[in-house]
Amino acid sequence: MMNHAKFFNADSRRREHPYLVRLRLPSEKLQRSVNLANGLPCPANFPFKEATVTLHSGEVLHISPRQMEVAMQYGAIAGLHELVTQLRDMATKLFNPPHMDERGLIVTGGAAHSANLILQTFVESGDYVFVQESTYPTILDTLRPTDVKVVSVPNDSEGLRADLLAEALSKTPAARRKLLYVIPNGDNPTGITMSEKRRREIYDVVCKYDLLIAEDDPYYFIYFGAEAPPTFLSLDTEGRVLRIDSFSKSVGPGLRLGYITADKPFTDKIQALQAIMIGSPCCVSQAILSELLRHWGYEGFMKFTSKGTETYRKKRDMVLQAADKHLTGLCEWKAGDGMFLWLKVLGLEDTKHIIELECEKRDLILLPGSACLWDSAQPSPYIRACYSLATPDKADRGFKILADVIKEELKKNKSKNKSGDAVASGHKEAASGFTHEPKKHTNGAAT
Repeated sequence: MMNHAKFFNADSRRREHPYLVRLRLPSEKLQRSVNLANGLPCPANFPFKEATVTLHSGEVLHISPRQMEVAMQYGAIAGLHELVTQLRDMATKLFNPPHMDERGLIVTGGAAHSANLILQTFVESGDYVFVQESTYPTILDTLRPTDVKVVSVPNDSEGLRADLLAEALSKTPAARRKLLYVIPNGDNPTGITMSEKRRREIYDVVCKYDLLIAEDDPYYFIYFGAEAPPTFLSLDTEGRVLRIDSFSKSVGPGLRLGYITADKPFTDKIQALQAIMIGSPCCVSQAILSELLRHWGYEGFMKFTSKGTETYRKKRDMVLQAADKHLTGLCEWKAGDGMFLWLKVLGLEDTKHIIELECEKRDLILLPGSACLWDSAQPSPYIRACYSLATPDKADRGFKILADVIKEELKKNKSKNKSGDAVASGHKEAASGFTHEPKKHTNGAAT
């Protein structure tokens, strides 16, 4: 049996659900109750009565006056009842997790909000959090101001290496190992999707060393293979996985909605924190999403996401063609999933200078690899290129600019190396009286 209590930080162990929030009633019960406890605004003062939302297909969703009244009021901490029910059904069909009846589900304000809720519920000063060597910059920015000890584990072509994770865990105190944060599908920034074999290896390591997995999976629906590998939640027989899902990449980030699926003792504590932070995510957004899911049904939602996947696949292939045209011999890359192309520049130790100065001067915006490292002061030869907004013209023009910048930087470095070599050679000549053929140098890496 999982000892859930051992994973909570000191604040979470002391935190209870706010008294006033516990008094919130389901909308049906609220209608028939004489509620003189909650400070709920009078619905007659709400300016919005009902709403219609037009889809790209031309179909119209109708948010009824009853739905709008509920959506405009303070909502349940876990989310609108209808939406929570829909999401539980979706998660069960998508992931088929073991012991779903023992798991809770809480609607959040999106993936970043979910990650913050998890970190603030479980992690405290002195705890160890394990991440991939190159990972989502915002999660690193969230952890940097804290006293948490972050351990970066190297990747290979299949993602985070399970053997090196085990090695890192073996060197840390058992009482302070807390959480592994991973993006298993279309990883940000590398685009790597972990194989099923690698996921099982990682899960076995996590069970052996007794820590939790925060499975952040916003790119689940941007997988270009035949069938995505099973999620960590699907493999979770022990209740260690805190799964983060988001509608930002499937429906739209403006809704600011996602959800966490985890064992009920975990979601109960997360709800207590959400209650004091925001009460509940935007209920108007929840009502729109719920009506959309009702209108589409599960099959309609899957059809919609499949169409989105094809859009991204075409964009990725278009960007790969532009890379082949302009960056061959200058960079290395591998086609992945998700929204990113992870480029390794050959012959440069670090890309931050050329991106922040040379590329930006030419109106090309890219992300340097160092921004994805825990120690962002360390050099990185990598570049993250996001192709979600790319068009054939922009991809071609952007990679042409990048190629020109890289060539110019390599040329400058080669000139500096030759100049330094000539100075050294001149010193030797003066000292010995012999002449020497100048040596040819590169800047270290093969070009």
